[in-house]
Formats: sequence, structure tokens, C-alpha cells
Amino acid sequence: MSLYCGIACRKKSFWCYRLLSTYVTKTRYLFELKEDDDACKTAQQTGAFYLFHSLAPLLQKSEQRYQAPQYSLLELERLLAKFGQDTQRIEDSVLIGCSKQHEAWFALDLGLNSSSSLNASLQKAEMEIELKGSFTDLRKALFQLNTKDASLLTTAQALLRWHDAHQFCSRSGQPTKKNVAGSKRVCPSSKIIYYPQMAPVVITLVSDGTRCLLARQSSFPKGMYSALAGFCDIGKRFRACTDAQRTQGLNNCRFLFCCCCALSLKHTVPYQVK
Repeated sequence: MSLYCGIACRKKSFWCYRLLSTYVTKTRYLFELKEDDDACKTAQQTGAFYLFHSLAPLLQKSEQRYQAPQYSLLELERLLAKFGQDTQRIEDSVLIGCSKQHEAWFALDLGLNSSSSLNASLQKAEMEIELKGSFTDLRKALFQLNTKDASLLTTAQALLRWHDAHQFCSRSGQPTKKNVAGSKRVCPSSKIIYYPQMAPVVITLVSDGTRCLLARQSSFPKGMYSALAGFCDIGKRFRACTDAQRTQGLNNCRFLFCCCCALSLKHTVPYQVK
């Protein structure tokens, strides 16, 4: 019995170390791509690209699920050439992750005005026909994506939005320039380095033990409800933030009570009532 337990423990330790080793290796590789422009350009040659249009990801419908197609650099260059676009537009792509085999993943928005090319944004309808997909509101499609695609696309959308909104230096007023990976922007004039910012958010599930309180805003897709959530003000404690969200949520949102057993807390996304 002791021998069996010892073997089981060693096997468990082996897989734990292997998992940790894979995570560390991926983290180091991503750090290298973010800091070394030449390494990131090399990774683009064998990497995969996810496409967006005005912050909406390109998705393809498969039965009741959405899939996010990937495109190689060569396929992307052919696509841009077909629509009369400069391949320099690829410089607007951002690094969003990598596989265990170190295949780098990038995201590129073809609908936003390019900062690296004089070409205007591509027409959405023409792109959808060519790519046999549709540029879909990510919030509406989130429930029908697998975990990997949902994580990558939300990361990509946040980074693309940040770059679109921070193209100028707040001190000098001059245009900023992104590095190849898109992990930062630099002002050539003031030498200030800007990094993507993350706003702290509090989400609160109000429950009486058997039911929970869900709310919705008018901007939500039909049938979608969420636990009460909002941004944290500077200097405010989390408890004070949760109290504020409960008060504001009840005043500004439509709401309903839902049976707690119907909720899955595995992912922090709004709950959709069918």
C-alpha cells in the first residue's frame, strides 16, 4: 500500500512540475517577444492571426457554436493585397498569447484607421463575404465560444481598444509608436513609455440563500442578465465598492431573482436567461 501511494505521489508530482515548467516556459517566451521586436517579427512568420473589424471579432458559425478562425501571415498578406491594402498594416497587430509549442497568436483590426498605413479601413461587408464569416459583437457571442477563444478574443479586444484610444502622448501631444508586440507605446518626443492599464472592477452576487439578484442594462443583448458589477474608485475599499454597486444597481437597472442553482460561477461573464 505504501509503495502504491509513493508511486502515485511521484506521478502527481511529475505532472505538477511538468505543468509548471510549461507555464514558466510560455511566460518567458512571451516576455521575450514583448521586449525584442526582432524576435516578435520572427514569431509572426509562423504565428496565427485573429481578425477584427471595429473591435468586433471575425467568427464563423458551426451548429450552435461560434469558432474564431486563424490566419497565417501569408494568408493575411494575400487578403490585404486582394483588397488593395498595404501589408504594412500588419504592424498594427498585437500579441495576445502563444501555444505550448510556442506558436505566437496575434490580433489585427481591419476596421480601425491604421496608424502605420495610409490606407483606410476595409469594408466590413466585403470582408465577411471573402472570409465566409461575420464580425460579431463579442458580448453577444461570448456564451457560444470555447474557453480558449473567449479568453484570447477578450484580451485582443481590450488591447486593440487601448491602442486605438492612446495614439498620442498626453504630455507632448505627439503621436506615440507601439512596439511590434503591442505591449507598450512610446512617445519619441518626451520618451514616455505607456503601458496598457487595467481598471479594477468589483462584481457582487446578492443572494438570500436560495435566490440571487441579477440585473440588466438597456445596452445588454436580449435575455442577458448579470450580477451587480462596476469599477472601483481610487482609494475606495472593496466593501465600500460592493455597497455602492448594490445601491446603484438597484436604482439604475432592471432586475430579477433567479434560482442560484442555475448559475455557473466558473466564468465571470453575464448570465443569459433562455
